[in-house]
Amino acid sequence: MSAQQDQGSYPWFHRWLYSVRFKIALASVLVVGVALFAASRVLLTTLNSQLHSSIINQTRTQEAAVLSLVESGAISNPLPLPRSEIGVQVLNSNNQVIAATANIAGQPSVLATFGSSSSEVSFIPVPKSMLLSDPDESDRRAVMVTSVVGLPSGINLTVSNEPSGLTLNLSPSQDSKSVQPSSVKASQKVVTKSYHSVFRVVALESMATVDQSVLTVVKVISIAFPLLLGVVALLVILLTARSLKPVERISREVEAITGSNLHNRISVPPARDEIAELAVTMNQMLQRLDDSAERSKRFVADASHELRSPLSVIQTELEVGLLHPEATDWQRTATDALEESRRMQRIVEDLLLLARADSGKVLVHTLLPVDLDDMVLGEASRLRESGNVAVDTRAVSGGRVMGDPHLLLRVVRNLSNNAARHAQQRVTFALHKEGGFVQLDVADDGKGVPEELREKIFERFTRLDEARSRDDGGSGLGLSIVRTIVDAHGGSVEVLGNPDGSRGARFVVKIPTL
Repeated sequence: MSAQQDQGSYPWFHRWLYSVRFKIALASVLVVGVALFAASRVLLTTLNSQLHSSIINQTRTQEAAVLSLVESGAISNPLPLPRSEIGVQVLNSNNQVIAATANIAGQPSVLATFGSSSSEVSFIPVPKSMLLSDPDESDRRAVMVTSVVGLPSGINLTVSNEPSGLTLNLSPSQDSKSVQPSSVKASQKVVTKSYHSVFRVVALESMATVDQSVLTVVKVISIAFPLLLGVVALLVILLTARSLKPVERISREVEAITGSNLHNRISVPPARDEIAELAVTMNQMLQRLDDSAERSKRFVADASHELRSPLSVIQTELEVGLLHPEATDWQRTATDALEESRRMQRIVEDLLLLARADSGKVLVHTLLPVDLDDMVLGEASRLRESGNVAVDTRAVSGGRVMGDPHLLLRVVRNLSNNAARHAQQRVTFALHKEGGFVQLDVADDGKGVPEELREKIFERFTRLDEARSRDDGGSGLGLSIVRTIVDAHGGSVEVLGNPDGSRGARFVVKIPTL
């Protein structure tokens, strides 16, 4: 069952909960929600603080106006204040109310005792007579500002019940002591009382407007908060869905690619963003898979061909011998069959070595000091004994490396056989140290390797046209095995032209020295 079918077996809401859209939307809503909550708390705290300061400042202003009257030695009862939401009491030293504003007239002292207020600014329940229009104000608080004033000895405070026309609407630029009461209407009876000693002025203002303003802001935030979060979630979902459309298209295109159509590629979005980079990367991966599949197909086809050749020779010779047993040289037939079976065994061993290298297995299991010059001289002697080519080893000097002796011998032998196969008359060996490497050169005076084929000849089952015959050429795996073994030893191999400009090919192997 495919991954898409597995996902399709879950309910839609389950798939939605685990989708990228939901996760991004949830994260965005949480981040925005936390930010809005913090901003709302800061806003409410700041608003509440500013409104409290404003109320306290207003109450202080009205209290200062009454204080100026008390200091002048004459006040009226009720006290003339323009704002009905502010109440003021003037208390004598016995904590008796000697004058008050009309909105709290007849109320006892808001202080338990004359000296009970320990702070200039405090908060108390709103007096009942100040409940003007909002019945819920009975649960509200009032800010109380109080100050003590003492008149000089011999000066009394005169309190009259005259309905003064004085309006105490002081601005910050006005001097409260410059306020003078207006003239008294002649038709009204004036009752005057005189007090002395110390007095306390208490000013009250309801916090109802502050609480109502804060409550209004809270209601607005409570409505706007979820709406804003919903808009954020919707926008994030829409933008995420739009951004993920190319990903969904890539998923569909990748799902349609199988082993039979690895040549197909994913369409790259026009925007040069991360999704476009993903499409390019997947196309590069598909190219590598396509190349690997093609190499595997060629490898199987070439391996089948190489293995079929010795099998065909063995089968043909045996069939001919069985048809004509009296005319068959069974000794020669057995020798040829043994030679072909050995050739087939070498091909199988080469294929196994390359397969281990492809699977990532370690080829070099034994690391020993190896005198590479001894191996080179031994292979040179073997070529001389064959008598097919002349061998030059004058440029061979000492060179010791760390590696697997059997694998390194295979490198030298494969290069020697390759040079002898393509040489016209001479094979030249050279060995010397260069930097941190031992460099081995194996050169021949054959036709050489064209530059466009100098990398291709290291591929498996690659043989030049002149070496296509089974008798003259090898299996096409020798040079591929050379590169595999040299790479496993941390070295490199390449094919170049002869340094003197003569015709032929020169294989250069570099292996780290001791």
